[in-house]
Amino acid sequence: MEGDANVTQLGGVGTKTAKSLEKLNIFTVEDLLFHLPAYYKDLRKTVPLAHIENKEDTAAVIRASVTTPPRWIKRMGKFSVFTFEVADGTGVLDINLFNLPFLFGKYKPGQSFLFFGKIKLFRERPQMDNPEIFPVEKPPGILAYYPLTAGITQRKMRLMMKNALAALEEQPAYSSAFCRTVPIQTDKTDFRMLHLPADEEEPLTARKSLVWKELLLFNRMIDLSGHDKKEREPLPIPENAVEAYIGKLPFTCTGAQLRSIQEIARDLSRPFPANRLVQGDVGSGKTAVALFAAFAVSLLGAQSIIMAPTELLAEQHFAFAQEIFGPGAALLTGSTGKKERGYIAAGLADGSIQVLISTHAVLYAPYPFKNLQVLIIDEQHRFGVLQRSLLVRKNPTVHSIILSATPIPRSLAIVLYGKADISILDEMPPGRLPVKTFLVGPNKRPDMYDWIFAQVRKGEKAYIICPLLEPSEGLPYLSVTELYAELSARFKDTPMEVLHGKLPSKTKQGIIQRFRSGETPVLISTTVVEVGVDVSDATIVAVENADAFGLSQLHQIRGRVGRGKKESYCYFLTNGSSLERLKILKDCSDGFEIAKKDLQFRGAGEFFGTRQHGETTFRVADIVQDADIFLQVRTNIDQMQQKFPRDYRLLTALARENAKKGRYLSV
Repeated sequence: MEGDANVTQLGGVGTKTAKSLEKLNIFTVEDLLFHLPAYYKDLRKTVPLAHIENKEDTAAVIRASVTTPPRWIKRMGKFSVFTFEVADGTGVLDINLFNLPFLFGKYKPGQSFLFFGKIKLFRERPQMDNPEIFPVEKPPGILAYYPLTAGITQRKMRLMMKNALAALEEQPAYSSAFCRTVPIQTDKTDFRMLHLPADEEEPLTARKSLVWKELLLFNRMIDLSGHDKKEREPLPIPENAVEAYIGKLPFTCTGAQLRSIQEIARDLSRPFPANRLVQGDVGSGKTAVALFAAFAVSLLGAQSIIMAPTELLAEQHFAFAQEIFGPGAALLTGSTGKKERGYIAAGLADGSIQVLISTHAVLYAPYPFKNLQVLIIDEQHRFGVLQRSLLVRKNPTVHSIILSATPIPRSLAIVLYGKADISILDEMPPGRLPVKTFLVGPNKRPDMYDWIFAQVRKGEKAYIICPLLEPSEGLPYLSVTELYAELSARFKDTPMEVLHGKLPSKTKQGIIQRFRSGETPVLISTTVVEVGVDVSDATIVAVENADAFGLSQLHQIRGRVGRGKKESYCYFLTNGSSLERLKILKDCSDGFEIAKKDLQFRGAGEFFGTRQHGETTFRVADIVQDADIFLQVRTNIDQMQQKFPRDYRLLTALARENAKKGRYLSV
């Protein structure tokens, strides 16, 4: 079975399961295999009950035999619980199984099983609630745990992975000679090591192999997209363009913004297309800098596109662009209706639309620009390289400006963005106060929420962020739906709403508008607010399970507050497992420095299976974590071309195939 086969072709995956998998953005067998584990548990070692000193909340694997027949404790409607006793010769343990009535007859006295779960005490007797149970003849070994959605259990996900591995056909692979020069394996070997590891090293080995292959492919796709500067007519930008633009802005530019605007003005006047990367920390004003290019060419009757990775961010840019261009600005997203698309197409054709703000929707339909001169891609720690190439192919002399909040070295920027000129915004707008940052343990959590809601009653606005939208078996993180139920019951007098990426665009717009106006002062959200939500008078953000996030992402989330002149507060709730790492955020507000520290703490084999879909262009690679590989693969490709021509042809074919599929576009 090939990787692009629909998941329904796998045994045990029917229409209902396929619908559930779609919520995880899994449509094909390959999508399933790239659904990375969030973490692993090593269940190879069993522990005698007598050796467990602290029997409260201790996770362990116990090999024990059933000593009493199961008996019902409660059975009412859909709720049920039955219990039975097991013993391992050193102690006894009560097993309680909730809402699994079909298993009642499975456990008989004398049978032995492996029980994995947390041991708790009830009336001084140790017990396990809903442990994972395995036959002793089939020990689980190292077990992968995945992000899930309703209708999919860990057991079911593991079974689907096993079936996918068995069915997957081996794809064309690089030669063994080339593989001796780089640490890569076949895809099938990598997926087996990821999902069914024999030891703790195999997931690390597989991840490195997948990253290397992914970055080889990405680099070759960049080569094919072309970054060569072609000659073009210089644009006669008016001498007063910078002054006129600054006069339209509702704020005072920083020195770094002025410097970058002037650099763009010079770019537009040169006899070749600009290719500029504007790099700056969250809140440094990158959008205002880039919009100067759109304004400058509009003075000449020319047009621009601004591309954003999410509808929320596109809508944010559109609101800003309207202040400068009025009706000359238009918004195009996947939610734009057919009638409105017709108006936009007509406005682009006759030139009345000067600047189009769009998501990736603009890539997939022929929009007839009268005179397109500038392409701006706000990649917001995603990659716009290949998006740029699709439009540049149609308009080979267009000026390109890419905005990035990702702190990357110049050498890596050259790999990602071609021979780009770089502007760095290293100043924050005047008058902004540092966000006061606190780390909060479980015992202080109730007090924190009491304080937050007291401030909300005084007129403040607060974001509360969770790593998951809904509960996921095996992932010990609080979900948006669980937190909303908890807080809405506890603070009944305070309006609050839920925001996440799966809501329809109009629904999201309405929620943001009510938050902005203060009608709904508390927003409980996934990381969808990380980009594209700019509410200048929001002053509080709290992040549940902050240990589950990377430091750079937490810094981006913190950037949702402190955007006005009021004192702002950020609370990272932690179980203590990442305390040293999180202390960096308490003491530092420099995104570049935070990214460096983040890399030191994150292991090369760490998986981030809870990240929201669309957060990264890559399926496995990470721009910060894998920066050294980004730089190395360029040499590998040159070596491949010279010494391994068969492998070079294979890489080129894969690159063309992925380009046709639209892969590595920020969606």
